[in-house]
Amino acid sequence: MSGAPPAGESESEGDSVAAVAAEALRSRRYRWVAPELVERLAAEALIGSRRPADAVKRLKRRLHQICGAYVWEVRPDAVLAELRAAQARGGPEGLRAACRQALARHASTRERLPVIEDFYRTIFARTGPPGRVLDLACGLGPLAWPWMGLPAQTGYVAYDVDRRLVELVDGALTLCGVSHVAALRDVVGRPPDEPADVALLLKAVPCLEQQDPVGARRLLGALQARRLVVSFPTRSLGGADRGMRSHYRSRLDALVAGTPWAPAGPSAPERIDFPLETVYLLGRG
Repeated sequence: MSGAPPAGESESEGDSVAAVAAEALRSRRYRWVAPELVERLAAEALIGSRRPADAVKRLKRRLHQICGAYVWEVRPDAVLAELRAAQARGGPEGLRAACRQALARHASTRERLPVIEDFYRTIFARTGPPGRVLDLACGLGPLAWPWMGLPAQTGYVAYDVDRRLVELVDGALTLCGVSHVAALRDVVGRPPDEPADVALLLKAVPCLEQQDPVGARRLLGALQARRLVVSFPTRSLGGADRGMRSHYRSRLDALVAGTPWAPAGPSAPERIDFPLETVYLLGRG
């Protein structure tokens, strides 16, 4: 994010935000994070901070809270080289096997691997075949394309705040022959409003709500999709159960209240239970 300061913000304030954000982005751990997200959080960190150095510390704490558990060391060029080599050796099946290995490298998608044969096919059987999919805070999810069972002409739009993941998703979808857009985007600060048949928000709500308590609801209010698929983990990253199914069902009700996704009348979101993930399918109310 660059250029003139936002409306209502002085040039000096804009300079301070940019300076604090730039300091955080010099960190080896967070240099991959979307600048627009870091600048948004930098503006919040400056409020109540006596010095820019204090704001930098607060900003790094926020970044750790928001994405620290999901930041991992990955070289997209190396992973893409593996995918290309596997495709050259074994064709579509070789690429499929290499995508599975890549999905196993991250905790969120690794948990889904035991049910991946059924996961997306079950979802899309109930939503109907989408002409266009919008994958929000996508992570490595789009690498599951070989298991989605979607028509070859389906368009896929993937957004994430980690540049490495975006590069990897972009290259992998190209190898799969998918018409797509993969872009770096802060979907809370700049919610997408392009039309789609199905929007995916898989295990991302807790992270988005750490950025902004009402950010996820604002995102849902802006979406122009026909169907929305939201999922929540059933266990913590450490494997603990903690009543997460009932907790997140309550969170979902609060999340969709006042949005176009609020159930009409006595209807409720359609629920699909997998061992480590609960999926809810919503339509526009």
